[in-house]
Amino acid sequence: MIDVFSSVILSGVLGAQLILTLVLLKGDICPGQRGRLHKVFWFLVVGWGAITPLFSFAALPFISLGIFSLRSKTGKTKLSGPIPLLHLSNAFGVLALVVAMFQSPLGLSLLMLFQVVLVGAVTAHLLLIRARSRLQAFHRILPVIGVISAMLMAAVLAVLGSANATDAMVQHIVVCMGLALTGILIWVSHLFRQVVPTLLPVFMAYVLLFSASFVAIASVSTI
Repeated sequence: MIDVFSSVILSGVLGAQLILTLVLLKGDICPGQRGRLHKVFWFLVVGWGAITPLFSFAALPFISLGIFSLRSKTGKTKLSGPIPLLHLSNAFGVLALVVAMFQSPLGLSLLMLFQVVLVGAVTAHLLLIRARSRLQAFHRILPVIGVISAMLMAAVLAVLGSANATDAMVQHIVVCMGLALTGILIWVSHLFRQVVPTLLPVFMAYVLLFSASFVAIASVSTI
């Protein structure tokens, strides 16, 4: 069974990779943005590599995405990298998630699925800002997706908590929801202020939401 840390990393990296693939293939991006987008895929390669010693199935997306990144231009370019390799890496990533979910209880599997959306969206948003993306639609849509997925995660925790209402479980849920709520408020703050999102607030939101996801997985794993 996959460990707590690896499950959150896997969910976040896979979700971000799928979103960045969509941006790369369907987004209206200039040659400079395309090169910078290729460059941030290396952060995802590092993520897959970090959990490969702990979860062997992560080696498949790690290797395939690494080859894609090596063969992609990071300067100004009108050409995307080898897209078939990117699709292959996405498929391997989904396979790794399915295997991890198959090895886990139902409640844990649902949390991992929602965290693909939540942690994946905030990771992708952070990397898009790092790549200086000018796709304003994603700056608006990703935080909204995060709010919805956080609500779904809270619902799963509430159901599991009601069935296992120990003091430790209640404390975990309170901590998780506190972290998630704070992270979400920071993440969506640029929407209320109607300003361009910057790296620091989104990074803070990433840390808080990653921590909330870690606490959620850890609490369910003890049931």
